[in-house]
Amino acid sequence: MKSYRPNIFHLFLLLSGIAQATEIKTPTGSNSVTNSSFPSASPISTATSPAVAPAPSPVISTNPPVSPPPLQLVVQPLPEIHASMLLPKDWTLLPGKLLQGDVLLATREKITTDSDPWTTGLSMTIDRNGAKDSGQKASIYALGLAREAHEKAGDEASPIRESQSGEFHEVRFDFPVIGEQPLCVTEVLRANDKTGTLAVILWQSSKEEAAKLHDLREQILAGIKLDPSQ
Repeated sequence: MKSYRPNIFHLFLLLSGIAQATEIKTPTGSNSVTNSSFPSASPISTATSPAVAPAPSPVISTNPPVSPPPLQLVVQPLPEIHASMLLPKDWTLLPGKLLQGDVLLATREKITTDSDPWTTGLSMTIDRNGAKDSGQKASIYALGLAREAHEKAGDEASPIRESQSGEFHEVRFDFPVIGEQPLCVTEVLRANDKTGTLAVILWQSSKEEAAKLHDLREQILAGIKLDPSQ
């Protein structure tokens, strides 16, 4: 089987321009006009002033804000790797071959090939030989890849987090990508020391939607079920 190593995510940070600040000057001095020949105004007697009704109290709604209904997630089988994932039913899934290093794409946008542009979704590759060729356990190999990508991501990347779930050791961090459309990216590496297999998952969405899509991202990432024996 052809050895495949996942590509490290390369960042191209664009220098942002410095906006010139403009100072708006307002005229100084008093706008009042005084003339000693004008008679002084007599004070208005409050005793003869008509009564003013108090302003009505604002009406405060006690109804909670209406949240949009959650997206319905459906199971998408991935038979080539004996796995499955949860996706919104109207998303596009391009499975690829995976075992030969092709990339799986799951996107909110409607795409037909892996060269079509998309903004929201994830890519996933399966590396079965990288750890073995390096002479390392898959978890150590994954951590090395994550540290290399984390260094390239720059100072705004989140700290690397590690966790264990059954046979899978997970390494994860987040980082921004600056460009014409700023992105927020989550990189997840799931390593299986028993089989030497490494899954590399990259989730991305626009920066302005990152907070809104947080729960959906976590559901989809948690819903990727890999076979621990493969």
